[in-house]
Amino acid sequence: MAKGDYTDADTIVAYRGKMREQTLSAVTVAANEKRDRAELLDMVEELFSPDAGINRTNLRAFLHIIVKACSNSSDDVAHIVANSTATLPTEDPRVEGKMWNSENVVTISTGE
Repeated sequence: MAKGDYTDADTIVAYRGKMREQTLSAVTVAANEKRDRAELLDMVEELFSPDAGINRTNLRAFLHIIVKACSNSSDDVAHIVANSTATLPTEDPRVEGKMWNSENVVTISTGE
């Protein structure tokens, strides 16, 4: 099977048509649910080994794991803005890399 052109407008429309329209809120993924590449590769070997075979349950589980392992700036940014400003200090902690709430804007301290 040849690799498709996933930037083609017709392909994009066709793939979008396979999903029903939804309005979903941002999803927060716990740190212990995220996997690095080595773990993902091990899961491929385990879930799809000749003994396990390919079945819907294993495929669905693996797809969930992949989605949770990915970064998604729209979810990640919404989570930071919605959940972090209230618990952050409102003055620059003067520690490089630490976040703080500057008039409801998440700001990273330069340490100065």
